[in-house]
Amino acid sequence: MFILFLALVVGIIFGIIAGLLPGLHPNNTIPIILGMEFIFGSIGTSIVLVSSGVVNSFINFIPSVLLGAPEESTVLSVLPGHKLLLEGRGFEAIKLSVIGCLGGAIFSVITLPLFAVFIPMLYEIIRYQVHWLLIVAIGYMVLNENGKNKIYGLSIFLLAGLLGLVVLSNYSDSALFPLLTGLFGMPSLLIAINEKTKLPEKFSFDENKINRNSLFSSISIGSIGGVVAGLLPGLGATQSTILTQSVFGKEDDERSFLISIGAITVADIIYSIFALWLISNPRSGISVGVSKLLEVGFNETLMFISVIIIASGIGAYTTIKMTKFSLDFLKKVNYSKLCLYTTVFLIILTFIFSGFVGLLILIISTAVGMIPNLKNIRRTYSMGCLIFPTILFFAGFIF
Repeated sequence: MFILFLALVVGIIFGIIAGLLPGLHPNNTIPIILGMEFIFGSIGTSIVLVSSGVVNSFINFIPSVLLGAPEESTVLSVLPGHKLLLEGRGFEAIKLSVIGCLGGAIFSVITLPLFAVFIPMLYEIIRYQVHWLLIVAIGYMVLNENGKNKIYGLSIFLLAGLLGLVVLSNYSDSALFPLLTGLFGMPSLLIAINEKTKLPEKFSFDENKINRNSLFSSISIGSIGGVVAGLLPGLGATQSTILTQSVFGKEDDERSFLISIGAITVADIIYSIFALWLISNPRSGISVGVSKLLEVGFNETLMFISVIIIASGIGAYTTIKMTKFSLDFLKKVNYSKLCLYTTVFLIILTFIFSGFVGLLILIISTAVGMIPNLKNIRRTYSMGCLIFPTILFFAGFIF
């Protein structure tokens, strides 16, 4: 029993470290964790994997919102999160994301008995229609733009989509880091450096009350999107977020959007693990690691539910505490200089992970990512880098 508890603690520590350091993902730590099997055994090592993934889902929002250095699952939180940060409401932005994460975890666990009955049947039907859903979602976003913004939005989507197609088809997963950093992180950082952006002198640690109906709707829709992302191959949390956004019909509701992103992120990682039992198909790096350790059945799923509940509670508490500490630190530094240091750090990480090819990808993706900022249109169109290849994948044009 003690060894399993120790495994849980180690997993939480791995999740925190991977979440705080830009560019480091739990998938990068999987080989290290799998090497711990001689210490924790197969069950204990799987607990390390699951707990690290869940905690990382919470912690990731800190660098994404405060520094604009996103992971794939939290990339869209940069958009409303950074806006709230500059209004002195960075704590609220992260807390809303944490609320969504907790809601997504609770939703995922509570609805498992229901989904266990229907998912095996629906899985085979939905998996062949995902490209049409994404096309409708993007079309809905473009048609809701005004005037020339329709052309700009579609052009940016296709430009980012072609860039993503080239990068993802010809390079390893390590190229995803400079691609997303360039499209979403670098533009905000460069603008902050150029305009010598200053954060408000005071940060608010209070948040506006959340309407219960809005909260329930945001968590439910986000969680369902996360469930779909966790079960279908090729569909990630970011693509599901676009579908969720099309349901909301607006990106301007930052608070609901952040809650929804949090719910999607956690539900995605949880159901990618549940997929080992429901459809016998690992749907994430962590679930692949677990599948190499043991065969997941009903009893193992019950064990993972306990781990998920504990890790979610600790992840939420730790994220809130670290956010307050981080904001106190930001008060004492020059934000534009911090953005400069962060930019240099991301460039160095890009070179370490991807070499000169990664630097080239970073430069090109940053140039594309600057266009929405200059034209003052939704930056979510840059998610074409992942959505366009996903559409082609489900349509059967690429494999």
